[in-house]
Amino acid sequence: MRRTKQFLLVVLAGALLFSAGFIRSGEVQAADSKVSLSLNGEILKSPAGEAPYWNGTTIMVPVRQAGEALGFEAAYIQENSSLRIKANDAVLLMKLGGSQIVLNGKDSLTIKGTAVLKGNRIYVPLSLFAEIGYITKTKAGSSEAEVSSPQYYTESILNLLADGQYKVLSERFFSPEVRLNLSSIRMQQVWEGMASANGEYVKLRSLTSSRENGRHLLSGVASFTNGEITVTFAVNSSGEIQGLWFAPYVEPKAAPDVALPAGVTEEEVVVGAGTAHPLKGILTLPKAAVLPLPSIVLVQGSGASDRDEAAYAYKPFRDIAYGLAAQGVAVLRYDKRSYSYPQDFMGAAAASVTVKEETVEDAVAAAKLLKQDSRLDASQVYLAGHSLGAMLGPRIDADGGSFAGLILLAGSPRSLWEIMYDQNMQIIRKLDDSNPAKAANAAALEAELAKSKSLSSLTAEQAKAAPAVFGSPAYYFKEMDQHSAAELGRKLTKPVLVLQGSDDFQVFADVDFPLWKEVLKGNPSAEFKLYPGLNHFFVHYDGEAAGSPDEYNVPGLVDAQVIKDMGDWVLRQNK
Repeated sequence: MRRTKQFLLVVLAGALLFSAGFIRSGEVQAADSKVSLSLNGEILKSPAGEAPYWNGTTIMVPVRQAGEALGFEAAYIQENSSLRIKANDAVLLMKLGGSQIVLNGKDSLTIKGTAVLKGNRIYVPLSLFAEIGYITKTKAGSSEAEVSSPQYYTESILNLLADGQYKVLSERFFSPEVRLNLSSIRMQQVWEGMASANGEYVKLRSLTSSRENGRHLLSGVASFTNGEITVTFAVNSSGEIQGLWFAPYVEPKAAPDVALPAGVTEEEVVVGAGTAHPLKGILTLPKAAVLPLPSIVLVQGSGASDRDEAAYAYKPFRDIAYGLAAQGVAVLRYDKRSYSYPQDFMGAAAASVTVKEETVEDAVAAAKLLKQDSRLDASQVYLAGHSLGAMLGPRIDADGGSFAGLILLAGSPRSLWEIMYDQNMQIIRKLDDSNPAKAANAAALEAELAKSKSLSSLTAEQAKAAPAVFGSPAYYFKEMDQHSAAELGRKLTKPVLVLQGSDDFQVFADVDFPLWKEVLKGNPSAEFKLYPGLNHFFVHYDGEAAGSPDEYNVPGLVDAQVIKDMGDWVLRQNK
C-alpha cells in the first residue's frame, strides 16, 4: 500500500448505527406547531400561516418553496390531485393524501406520512427529501430542521476543516459514536497532516452521492494547492456522519474495451418477465455449435451491480461471457435487482430486505429462463457465482436453481459479517500505530463484531428493529446466517468447482479456500484450483498499490486461464 500521503480511515463498517430518530418514542408535537427550516444553510421565510409545521411526529414542508431554494421543480397536477417533482434526473409522482411515490412512471416506494393540501400550498413530509437525494436533519428537543443537498453538506464539512473549526464540526455533524471515537484533537492532527502533504484546501472538485439502507454515501475529490484527496462520508438517516475517510486520490480508469469475439453473438433477454422486478440481461451464444448447448448463469457479488459486474476498471462478467461463449458455452448475465430497483432497498423497506430478494430469487428465475430455451440443454445449466454470489451458490441451487453444477469464484462458506470483520481489521492493522485513528477504528470494529455475534439470539422481529451491523440492517445478516453456505455446501453431491486467487485481499486464500475443501470433502465431484498472483476479480496485478483497492483502478481483464478452466470444466461435465 502506498504510504506517500497520510490518510484517515474511520472504518465505514464501524459505528454505523441507525438512529431511532430525534423524536423520542411517544413524543408528539402539537399539530400545526411551527418549525424553523433551513434549506442549504438559509432559513426559509414563509408568509404567516404557510410555514413548515409539526403534524404529530412528522415535519411538514411547503414543497414548492423548498424546491425553489434547493433547485428542484414541484408542480400540482389538479386533474388527479397529485404532486409531481422533478429532481436529480428523476420524476416522482405522489397522490395527495397518499404515502406512495411512483418513480419515473414505473417503480414505487412508500414513505412515512402523506402529502397534503393546506390552504393554497402543498406540504410533504420531511422524509420525502431524503428519498430524492437530500440530507435531512432535525435538532433534538427543538423545532429546528435542515435540508441540505449533498454538495452543500460536503462543502460545509470541508470548509469547517479548512477553517480549523474541528470542535464545531464534531458537534454539528458527527454521530455520538464517531464523536466518542474521534476527538477534535485527533481530527485536527489528521487534517493538518494531509495539508502538510497537499497544501491548502481549494475546493470540492467533484462529488457522487448514493443512498442505500437508509443512509447516504457521499464520495468526492477535494483539491488542494499541491494535490488531491478522496473524501468519503457515510451519513445516517438523522443527518449525522457515521463514518468518514480520506485517502490519496487515484484517477479512475475505464475498463478495457473488448470486442465481441468472432463466432459469438448476443441477444437481449428479460429475467423474471411478468414479475414485479423484471431485469434486463444479455444471453451470449456461440454462433455455430451443436445444439442443445450447456449454459451458465452468472451471479454477482455484493452491492448494486450491472450485468457486467462493472467495478472500478474491470468488467469481469463481460470477460467471462465472451470467453465461455467462444468455447461453446452459452452465458446469461443480467442487472442485479438492487441496481435496477434501488428504491426497494431504501428507507423503511431496507430493514426487511434479505439476500433472497437481492439475489436468490432472480438467480432462480435466470436458471428457469435458460431451461426454457430450446437451444439450451435444460439438464446442463450451471451457476457461476462471484464473491457474495459464490457464497449464495449452494442456497440458490437448493431454493429452486437445481443446477447441474456450481462454479464458486472467490467465495466463502463463512458468515458474511465474519468476512467483513476480517476485511476491516486487515486495513486497520496496516495503519501506523501513531495514526490517531487506529485505536478508534479497532474499538468500533470490535463493537460491530459483538453485535454480529448476538444476532443468533434475536428473533426476526427483534433483528429488524435492531441497530445496523457493519452498515447494513441486522436482519440482512441474521436471515443469511439461517441459510449457512457451509451447511448447504456439505449436502452437495453434484459437481462443484471452487476457484480462488492467491492475491485476493477480500476473500482469503489461506482461510476461505481451505474451508471450502473442508466443507466439500465428502463430495467426490468437488474440484479446487488456486491461481497465483490473481486478485479478487481474477485479474493479475503486481504494480504500485498492489494489495489495496487502488489496484482495481488499473484496467485489467479476467485471466484467460481462469475462463478456459471454467469452460473446460463445464464441457467435461457434459460428456
